[in-house]
Amino acid sequence: MASYNDEKRELLKMKQGLIEESEIIETEADKVVIEKPTGMAAVENFIYHNKWFLIVGAFFAFVLIFLIHQTLTRENSDMTVVLVTSDSQKAPNLFHKVKDVELALEKYCPDYNKDGNVHVDVYMIDLTKSNPDPQYVNSNATKFFGEMQRGVAQLFICDTGILSSDDQGNEVSFDSMFKDLGKVTGADRYLGKTFISLKDTEFVKDAKWENSCPEVLGFAIRNMTSDLLGYSEDALLRNEQAGEVLNNILTGKVINEVTKE
Repeated sequence: MASYNDEKRELLKMKQGLIEESEIIETEADKVVIEKPTGMAAVENFIYHNKWFLIVGAFFAFVLIFLIHQTLTRENSDMTVVLVTSDSQKAPNLFHKVKDVELALEKYCPDYNKDGNVHVDVYMIDLTKSNPDPQYVNSNATKFFGEMQRGVAQLFICDTGILSSDDQGNEVSFDSMFKDLGKVTGADRYLGKTFISLKDTEFVKDAKWENSCPEVLGFAIRNMTSDLLGYSEDALLRNEQAGEVLNNILTGKVINEVTKE
């Protein structure tokens, strides 16, 4: 290959008329002309050189479309209920009962948001402290106290051990955090009680749970005093609605005929 200096000397000779052409200088005719592909060839060429960008872009586009679809098709909830246990051995397989519990609650829940559709969100949380994965334990404890802070869920299906301590490690009384259900229902037999066993209600039949419902689970309603987590005007309204739904359950007042899925 000719060096830069060789080409420079050849150019100088050509300018001086000493030579007409050079064997070492590439002319326009000698240059290989690369034609740009057109049509489908151009598309294939673009895909070949940008395939990884296209794959990554397609993945993020799919995720975005999925999230938008989930948001648009998700049912608006009339009520949020927390299904929580402090010991998964005493209350096993709760996750598998979430849909049955939702459908059972929807029988007794009015259309609070007036959208023509009744839907109850059931949020299951496992607070089992004996789980060998400390990250799992801490994550679920954070979820639980996050729900308490939000104040959206006022009706709980739980056991009485869920509040043995708060997120700061302080001992918390279950009875101080939940309402006297005698005052909620107006029934003397519930006076002084903050917990009604599911086994003592017809709700277990609605949830197809009469043969396997754990003995430790029951209904409880938040005691929304101004010094508790999640206190707000919205929380107070939801608290009243939770009392109404619980009364409907205890008295067998069906609001909606729900099709079992």
